[in-house]
Formats: sequence, C-alpha cells, structure tokens
Amino acid sequence: MIRASLRTFLAHKGRTALSTLAVLLGVAFVSGTLVFSDTIDVAFAGIAGSTAADVTVKPKQAFTPEAEDRGVSGETPTLPAAVVARVAALPGVRAAHGQVSLQDLTVVDRNGKQVGPTTGAPTLGQNWYDDPQVHLAEGRAPTRAGEIVLDRASARHKDLHLGDALRVLTPAGSMPGTLVGIVTYRAGNPGVTMAYVDTATAQQQLLGKPDGFTGIIVDTGPGTGRATAKAAIKAALGDGYSVATKEEQAATAAQQISSFLSVVTLALLGFAGLAVLVGIFLILNTFAMLVAQRTRELGLLRALGASRGQVLRSVLTEALLVGLVGSTAGLGAGIGLAAGLRALISTFGVDLSGTALVIDPPTPVAAYAVGVVATLVAAHLPARRAARISPMAALREAAVPPAPKLGRRTALGAVLFVAGGGLLYGAATHHTTIVTAGALLGGGILASLLALVVLGPALSRVVVHGLGACYPALFGTVGRLGRLNAVRNPRRTGATAGALMISLSLVGAVAVLAASLTTSVDRAVDATFGADYVLSGNGATPIGHEVTDRVRAVPGVVAVTRQRYALAHLNGFQIAVSGVDTAAVDRAVKPQYVAGSTADVAAGEVMVDRTTADADHLAVGSRVDLQFLNGATGTLTVGAISRPPAGAGKDGGSWEVSLETLARYAPEAQDFTLYLNTAPGADQQRVQSALDTVLAGYPQVTVQSRADYKKSVTGQVDTVLYLVYGLLALAIVIAVLGVVNTLALSVVERTREIGLLRAVGTSRRQVRRMVRLESVLIAVHGALLGLGLGLAWGVAGQRVLTLYGVTALTVPWTTIGVVLAGSALAGLAAAALPAAKAARTAVLTAIAAA
Repeated sequence: MIRASLRTFLAHKGRTALSTLAVLLGVAFVSGTLVFSDTIDVAFAGIAGSTAADVTVKPKQAFTPEAEDRGVSGETPTLPAAVVARVAALPGVRAAHGQVSLQDLTVVDRNGKQVGPTTGAPTLGQNWYDDPQVHLAEGRAPTRAGEIVLDRASARHKDLHLGDALRVLTPAGSMPGTLVGIVTYRAGNPGVTMAYVDTATAQQQLLGKPDGFTGIIVDTGPGTGRATAKAAIKAALGDGYSVATKEEQAATAAQQISSFLSVVTLALLGFAGLAVLVGIFLILNTFAMLVAQRTRELGLLRALGASRGQVLRSVLTEALLVGLVGSTAGLGAGIGLAAGLRALISTFGVDLSGTALVIDPPTPVAAYAVGVVATLVAAHLPARRAARISPMAALREAAVPPAPKLGRRTALGAVLFVAGGGLLYGAATHHTTIVTAGALLGGGILASLLALVVLGPALSRVVVHGLGACYPALFGTVGRLGRLNAVRNPRRTGATAGALMISLSLVGAVAVLAASLTTSVDRAVDATFGADYVLSGNGATPIGHEVTDRVRAVPGVVAVTRQRYALAHLNGFQIAVSGVDTAAVDRAVKPQYVAGSTADVAAGEVMVDRTTADADHLAVGSRVDLQFLNGATGTLTVGAISRPPAGAGKDGGSWEVSLETLARYAPEAQDFTLYLNTAPGADQQRVQSALDTVLAGYPQVTVQSRADYKKSVTGQVDTVLYLVYGLLALAIVIAVLGVVNTLALSVVERTREIGLLRAVGTSRRQVRRMVRLESVLIAVHGALLGLGLGLAWGVAGQRVLTLYGVTALTVPWTTIGVVLAGSALAGLAAAALPAAKAARTAVLTAIAAA
C-alpha cells in the first residue's frame, strides 16, 4: 500500500501541485518570520553586548519606562562630575569616563536638511572619549566647541565630507559646527545617527548642565571582576544610582529587544496562521476530490484484500508526502524571504551585514510541524471517507458519489450562527468594561465564523443558485450548465468559497473599523481642534524654546498653547501625564468636559477621560497617587472628566494637568506640541508662509493646518490599513489557488461529460465560458459571505470601540464594492488554465474515459 501511494503521488504530481504550493506559502511565511526576528534579536543583542562597558553607572529612575516611551517627556536624569571622580578613585577601577548621551537632538546640513534617519530611528548625541568599539575612520576627534564627528552611514547618506558645515538642534537651542571626523563601529550600526562633540560642549550645549553627566562608563583593572567592581561602586555611591555589569546590560538590552520583536513576530505569525488555515481548506478540497475520482481504484484495492486501515494510511501517506515536500520548499523559501528582508532594512541604514541569518532549531521544527500537521489534519476527513469505500465500488460505473445529506450539519451550523449573532449583539450593546465587551466580541467572531464554515454547503445551494439566476437569460444553455455545475457538489463549493470567505471577512471588518476611526477622528478634530496650526516634533523630539520664541514672533499669531508630557506610575501601571497652558487651552483644543472645567485644571487638579475614570472607578473629587519618572510623588484630585478622544487607550488614557502643576513634579519636561491661534481676519496663506520660513532650519518640527492635521491622522490609519491588506494578501492568494485547484480537478472529474458536450456541438469557446461562469459564481459567493461576516464583525467592533472615542459608524461601501468586483475578476483569472484545459479536451478520448 505504501508503494501504491508513492506511485500514485509520483504519477499524479500535478493533482497535488497547488496543495503543495499552499503549504509552501504558509510555511515560508512562518519560517521567514522566525528567521528574520531571530536574526535581528541576535544582531542587536550582539551590538549591545559588545559595546557595553565593564560597568555602567546611571542615575536611578523611579521605574523603567516602556521602550517606545523613552524620551517622551524630554527629561534627562543626570549625575554631577564629583561622582565620576569618586568612582575613578575606587580600587579596581582602571578608568571612569563621564558620559553625556542624549537622543532629543537633530543634526542638519548647510541647507537645513536633516542628517540621518527619517524613519523613526533616533539621532544620538554623545561626548567624545576613547572607546575601543568606535573607530575614527577619517579626520580627528572633536576637541573644542563647534567640532562635530558623525558616523559613516549618516555622512554618506547626505554626501558629507570633512569641513562641511553642520548645525545641531537641541531643546536648549542650536549649535553651529564643522564636520571634523567620521567614525565606524566594530559591532555594526543599528540604524541610528551618532553625533559626537567634546565633553565641555556636550555638557553645556547638549545637556545644559556644565557639571553634569548622564552616566559613567567604567573600565575595570586587571584582576578585578565586573561583579566585584559593581559591588564596590554600589557601596561607595549608595542607593541613588543604578549600577550594572556588562552582562547585565546585555541581558537588559536583549530583553527589551525581545519584548519589542515578540509583538511584531506574534502579529506576523497570526497572519501566517491565517494563510495556513486557508491552505487547509484547499488541501481538504483537493483530497476530497481525489478520493471521489479514485472511488473505483480504491474499491478495487478493497476487493483485492486491502483493509480500511490500509486505505486510510494510503491516503494519509500521500498527504504526508505533500506536507514534507511543501514544508521543505517552504523552509527554503522562508530563509530566502528573511535574507531579502535583511537586505531591505539595510537600505534604511540598519547594518546587519556582520550577522549571518540565524536558523535556530525551533525554526525548522515549526516549519515541518505547521506544514505536515496542517496537511494531515486537512486530509484526515477525506481519508476516512476513502476507508469507507466498499469493494463493490469497483464494479460501479459512476465515480462521483451522490450529494451528501446535510441535515445534521445544517442544524449545528444554525445553532452556532444564533450563538455567534447573540454574542456579537452582546458585544455591541455591553459597554460596561472593555474586557467584557472584548470577550463577547471574540466569542462572537469565532462562533459566527465556525457557523458559516459549517453552513457552507447548505448556503452554497441557496446563494450560488440565486447568484446564477441571471445566467440562463444572459448566457443561454452555457450559463445554465455553469450554474448547475457550481451547485452540483455543495460541499466542494462550500469549502472552496469558505477559504475566500475567511480572508475577505477580515478585509471587511478592518475596512469598517478603519473607516469608522477615520470618521470619528474627523468629527473629533472638527469639534475640539480650535487652533489654526499645530506644531509637533518628529518622533520623540521635543520642541525647543528657540522654536517657541520664533513662532510667537510670527505676524498674525496671537496665542501659542504649549503641551508637555511626563511619565508616571499609577497603581503600578505607566501613564502619560500631559501639561497644557490652561490660559489658552479652551481656545486651542476645546476640551469636551463631562464634569468639571478648565478652571479646575488650572487650580491644580487633574482631568481624566471618561473611559479611564470608569475603568479606575474615579469621579470628581477622587484622589490619585502618582509617582513620576524622576522619583517625585504627588497626590492629585480629579477635578474634571472629559469625553475620550478617538483612538484613546494608550498609556492609560488621558491625564491632563496645568503646566504649573506638571512643573512641580517634572520640572525638566519639554514642550512637545504647540497649538497656534491666529488673529481674526488674518491672511492664513501669509501666516503659513511666515511659519514655513521661520521653521525652514528646523526639520525636526512639523507645522500643520487643521486640514493637514486631519490628513496626517487619517494617513496613519490608512498606512496600518494597507499594511493589514498586504499581510492578508497571502491568504487571499491561497484562497484563489483553491478556486483554481477545484476547477482543475473538476475538469478532470468531468472529462467524459465535457467530451459528450463537445460531441453534441458545444464549441471550445462555450466550454471555456462555462468553466469561467462557474468560477465567478464560486468566487462571488465566497466574497459575499466573507464581506457580510466582516461587516457584522466591524459593526460590533466599532460599538465596542465607542469606549475609546470611536463613536461614528461608517461602512466603506466603495471599498466593499471594489473588493466584490475584484473577487469576480479573481474568479475569471482563476478559471483561465482550467478553462483552457477543458476546451482542449479531445472528444473521442474523453468519451472513452472511464
């Protein structure tokens, strides 16, 4: 039986080619994601470990901020130079370097254009000292004010050479300089721009503290272990400082990198899992059709003595071969995908050339587990059907079994459908807590999806029959045949359409949520955005007072409202507290108060949004204990509650105080946003032109009108939307391959029937049209089910997100229509090869086929 399975597999490779391709694509996505994330993890951890000092001393912070929020307030903890001297004098310390390291600065060239990354990576400013990991490739080290050294990647990016004029922009002001040196790194550059100046300049111009450092880099002497040196330093300095060895720094860096990568990896693996799920439908359909076509062959094997178990194992052996071949090819394709991604990110300045692709043992194990297990699971049901074939089937003329009875399946599907609908309705109407509403939504999505999968065959009889009602009138007998062919095997049609349904249901849901969020943001901006312009720093870059002073002097600008941020802990959770100019905030952002007013915020109380207040059981008069990043603590009274802004929820919702209150707890917080109001009747074009002129030399600052601000917010939503669509594309491609596979095997199954049609006068063109019409019906059927399901998910999801300010429900009918039309075109494309094959069928050979 095993030899028979091998011969069958090798003799009919084309029948399982698309199943193998589906496994290949899913496994490639999984293995490529794992290899790429492991490579980045090892590369960045290696850079962190090799560049870390023997021991590092830093001012202790009250808590460790989340990686994406570092620098959000512009606060920089420092230590005095006397501490450096104390550490340098300790036994076992060979050298102690005071370090100034900041990331809230920007370097610009002589044309005012930013030097370095514009894709989110930071620009780091640092004082120069002897570091064995930094190699001075050109020029010399900075020794006095006005001399700057850059990393080679950034210098090459802007075609900079020694002697070129530069300018460094910081929250404290701007510093002109000249490029005197270019450096490279022995461990590679993770994509950041590095700017070095001499120590005195770094302290005065960058840090704004002539006697301050941000940390101490300690080199241990011969015979002194790092742990020993750490213990001596902690004993000498006390508990006010954080001391870490090289190994501890590397471990911390690796943990931070892994925590970030794990989120990205899980998201990508989620889309990969979707692709594998869609592939399971394709494989199941393939083996179901193969078993049906080989009914007589399998019956003959049973008649010759093969047991049911042997027939079962025979079919599963073929599935195992498909899984092994697809997994092997998919693993190789995934490694190639990871190599391509590594080359791609190098174009953004992330140098990983010194790190080979990392293929850890779990990666091939996961690849084969996903590919083989998915294939065996998909083939199990057809294999069981094959095992039930009677030996008498070898004597029957018909190879195609009668249509199955769907009564019990339909009943189960109806129960799941009612349960799913009830859960989705509960999610849409239950607005007490996000946890409960989210659980109801998740349960409703799962139950409704299973319901339509189970109901697929029953629905295909009704929906496909209805969709094809116009076929006879439009296409005559060919249309009638195409319609009948699409419903002759409802289980097969349901499975084929189900693969497309799963993919497009997510497309529909995401489209509704994105459109609703965009509309909600537009309405929120119209209702709350009272400023004429808003200025913000790119990334985590604060706006310096130099920019604020220049903007105040622009003709036509009558009010500048500043906004700052500081990180704090509330009940162990990190939140971002914003401080605003209460004198002008009502005009600039029009707070939507549910209780209290700006006067309460100006009096030293805190405003929270309603969702946060409900979650934390807060009301006007409640007291909250906050601990800020710099260690300051305070108890604030809730004085006002506002409506939640659209899309709120990050960093514990909205917490707002006056600038004066924030200054008591975070005096070093910097301006991050400026809201500008112009005089009544001011010429907005002239004001915009004046702002552009004033800010021409500050590329780290973006100025936006109200319309521009709307576009930027909705543009972010669109970017995420297109990214999700791109990741869903693989699942959609596999679903379309499923249509191709079903039609191709169906043509083989109906060889004799097609021959008879040709014999009675049907032309090749009519045969091709018949197959195309059948394909379009299947594709549109899957699209309608998927989009309908996605709309239900999207509507329920939007109602849940009203807790976070997404109050407007918008259904993007244009997008829905485009997806539906695209599905019809995909159906036409999927039918191209099967239709051509059917049309080439030789009449006499087809009639003679058994």
